[in-house]
Amino acid sequence: MGGKRNRRQVTAQAPAPMIDANAANASSGYFFAGGMGLIGILIVWYFALPLDFDLNDREFNPLIFVPVLFILIALYSLSKAIRDTLRVRKFGRTTLVVGPATAGRRFEGLLRSSRDPAPGGDYTVQLRCIRTYRVGGPVVNTSGTQRSTYKEELRWQEKIVVPCASVRSSAGIPFAFQIPPDALASKGPPIYERVHGNVRWILTVSAPMPGLNYYAAFAIDMQGDSGNE
Repeated sequence: MGGKRNRRQVTAQAPAPMIDANAANASSGYFFAGGMGLIGILIVWYFALPLDFDLNDREFNPLIFVPVLFILIALYSLSKAIRDTLRVRKFGRTTLVVGPATAGRRFEGLLRSSRDPAPGGDYTVQLRCIRTYRVGGPVVNTSGTQRSTYKEELRWQEKIVVPCASVRSSAGIPFAFQIPPDALASKGPPIYERVHGNVRWILTVSAPMPGLNYYAAFAIDMQGDSGNE
């Protein structure tokens, strides 16, 4: 009875396989690009700005550069969305099969692609811990006029190289990392957010390819070391 109960607990704790973020990033990128482009067009329409970029013209309005900025952001986001879409079409989806991620323990698993790319070099699997912190600005719970600046700090990073000749990505690219005992636990959403103290763990796999490189990214839910709690 005890053995069956333990097996059920292990099965319940094992995370479900995860799909890489390329398709989701492409969808959100198209949405964001459309929103930025629409804002730029609405600014021109609402303020009736002439499309005049001649600085010496009397009708020139410097506000015309505001919608131009929104449109440039839209084009940049659109290019990233198209790149992620091409990756999905070229390489299919990559699935992460992995055990729990806990500070002070071994974190290992497999990365499986739905198609077998023919990389021109070895696979690189990288795990990073990124912390967002605030620089300047008002102290929390106080009033102030100075705006805060948020930056990212790389707290931990490790990568391994898997020879492409030794594996088939459709069968699985193996990896294993020893997480340090003092590793920060995940805190906040997996994507970048302007919140002080947000901690993200990101696992990526990449390989050089003709044209578009093979790349897939996953958000890892890192837990604190229960032995130190």
